[in-house]
Amino acid sequence: MLDSLLVTGRIQLKASIASKKKSLQTLSRLFAENDNSLNQDLVFDAFTAREKLGSTALENGIAIPHCRFAACTTAQSAILTLDKGIDFDARDGKPVDLLWALIVPEESTEEHLAILALMAKILSQPALCQKIRQAGDANILKHMLSQLNLD
Repeated sequence: MLDSLLVTGRIQLKASIASKKKSLQTLSRLFAENDNSLNQDLVFDAFTAREKLGSTALENGIAIPHCRFAACTTAQSAILTLDKGIDFDARDGKPVDLLWALIVPEESTEEHLAILALMAKILSQPALCQKIRQAGDANILKHMLSQLNLD
């Protein structure tokens, strides 16, 4: 499942971003640049609307921005790591420096929840999060994540 979600062009590592808004704009750009059917501004609006319901930040510097999006035809994810953590309204108050975003078609409720659970399972492993944070090459990171045995 991860292999189909991950595209090297939707991975940006060690970005210099100073705000939650800028991080969501960057993720929206990654989605739009890699899928001509997606509009960057509309993806950003969907992420922003979801964040208004409650922060998608977990704990330990991790956030999983996600939304259902009408123009999306298949589940897609994007990974963004930051050179310095930003305020993302996390429950533990820690700055976020690892974002793994997800967009799914509007009608994909079950798939949405299954993928979020898988992403949360991966991101609950501190050693794996450290490897993601330290990654310097999108191809290597994609390969590493697609090789995970998640049984």
